[in-house]
Amino acid sequence: MNEARNRWYVVPEVWLMLVMLIVTMAGSLALVGTAFEHRDELLRAGPSIASPLPPTTAAHPADATKP
Repeated sequence: MNEARNRWYVVPEVWLMLVMLIVTMAGSLALVGTAFEHRDELLRAGPSIASPLPPTTAAHPADATKP
């Protein structure tokens, strides 16, 4: 029997899987690095930012109130 043909490094699919694994890990690390580099500015602004929700008095329009 020829055992050289059954070596793992001869099979092209194994190299494809290894390349895909390495590229996936590199992409994940690049994504984490980008996320740490571009922090969310809203977290640094603190409570001084305006609320995206309308005020509670908006449910009652001014013209519907009694003078």
